[in-house]
Amino acid sequence: MRKLLFSLLLVGAFATAAHAQKEFADIELPMNRAEDLVSVADDEGNVVVYFYQGGNLNFAMISPTGEKLAQHEIPYRHSKDPQVMGTRVTADEFIFYSRYTNGRREYVRPFAINRHTGAFRSIQDVQLKLERNVTFVGGFGDEDHFYMLYTDKDSNLHLYRDSDDNVATMDYKLFKAEQMPRTRDRYARESGMIYVHPDLERNVFTGHHRSKIYSRGDKLHMIFDGYSLRGKPSKETTTEILTLDWNTGKSEYRTLPVIEQRNAPSFNSFLHQDKLFRVNLEKDKLKLTAYDFNTLQPLKEYAFTDKEQLALASTPVYQRGAGGLFSSGYEVIEKEDKVMKNLANGVPAITVDTYSDSTLQLTIGSYKAPSERSNRNDRSRMVRTPDRYVRTSRGLMLIPGRWTPAYNIPTYYLNSPYYSRYFYDPWGQGGNIPTGPGISTYFHSVLDANSLAKVEQEGDVEVLQERVEAYERNLKPEPEFQTIYRYGDKLHYGYYDRKARTFRIVEFAHGQEPAPQPAQE
Repeated sequence: MRKLLFSLLLVGAFATAAHAQKEFADIELPMNRAEDLVSVADDEGNVVVYFYQGGNLNFAMISPTGEKLAQHEIPYRHSKDPQVMGTRVTADEFIFYSRYTNGRREYVRPFAINRHTGAFRSIQDVQLKLERNVTFVGGFGDEDHFYMLYTDKDSNLHLYRDSDDNVATMDYKLFKAEQMPRTRDRYARESGMIYVHPDLERNVFTGHHRSKIYSRGDKLHMIFDGYSLRGKPSKETTTEILTLDWNTGKSEYRTLPVIEQRNAPSFNSFLHQDKLFRVNLEKDKLKLTAYDFNTLQPLKEYAFTDKEQLALASTPVYQRGAGGLFSSGYEVIEKEDKVMKNLANGVPAITVDTYSDSTLQLTIGSYKAPSERSNRNDRSRMVRTPDRYVRTSRGLMLIPGRWTPAYNIPTYYLNSPYYSRYFYDPWGQGGNIPTGPGISTYFHSVLDANSLAKVEQEGDVEVLQERVEAYERNLKPEPEFQTIYRYGDKLHYGYYDRKARTFRIVEFAHGQEPAPQPAQE
């Protein structure tokens, strides 16, 4: 199975002990002000690292042994950031798909890197024959196809998919979602949708999205959690499942049992293989239920109150991002009543992953975006420049901003009602637009893949995502550009060492002996 993943890690720090890892590759890259950073791995172990900078596409291709096979800097058409939304790996090429608009016309703009020679190939643009008054939802790619999804005022879904015979041809089908009720807010489900690739990085930021798309062969499953529906009481919300079958052109609508949430949203779900996991977080209770996705019958349930120990957790409950301006923003929450209260302070999040040890690794928690505070207008205060969110095949990709003194930012930016909302300015003019890294509260749980019982063992339970977090926390200074991707049953963490102008890739796997952490100044 071909493995692809690219996602940028959120800024922050984790305080766990560094675990097993080893160096995979060090390559020189002319990275200075990259607009995005994408990593793709194929089933043979070749890796392509891509970034856009100064009007040029930059590629480096790495062999399964960590050697650089090819490197290119290619002037891009119209010097416009392609903002890659999806990737595919064919028999001969890595293919990158981007969206290009010119007035009312929209195009899919593919380009490719040969898997064997590293040669670059520009592919013919594909103009989409769009219906009138449609709204773009997102683009994403799985192993076999690249998709472009649109919706209209009647909640119909317009789906485009590249042809089996030609990657530069897009087929079209219209799906009528007649069984699915409307939401109270227009485009509520579509506004925060993320595509869940099998190799999506498992953290609370990716897991807190309440609208997710999963692909299974020729079917797309769109799962929505906790949206208020027209004609129904606001407290009676549920998990909605809309399946689009490309072969039949039909849609199917299903729901899980209703949850009477007190403070919306209070639950979220994640589909892994043939099981759908739903977590319900309130300030005084936590409930996790696993359902058979085909029948929607419950398979396993865990429930806890704030008066008892959270026995589901295989690790401590961590919180990052809640500290002061210059603190690490990382702590371990131990008191039982405080654990549940903090877990419920944000949008619930859950992700599920598996590696080679017949277990499931769950990340459960919440994500809360910060709001600005009004206090004083000191020009020496620290201001965070805007984060950039770019749509990719896994959903939204974050390019973190930088902390800089306010006197480095022109006054007309910070004082402007329009521009100031894009800065995280703790003591400036204030505002209510959420920006910055946000607060993540979470724990990991390791379950048996078959029985779904918690795995009990002496000593620490291995969680690969936690190893990556520990390694990143110990890097000083914190890397400006990071990426993570799945590499078979391993995780690769890549980061840019600005001092050495080198892109370093570190490999994490079960049972590896620890390697020395590189010295950072």
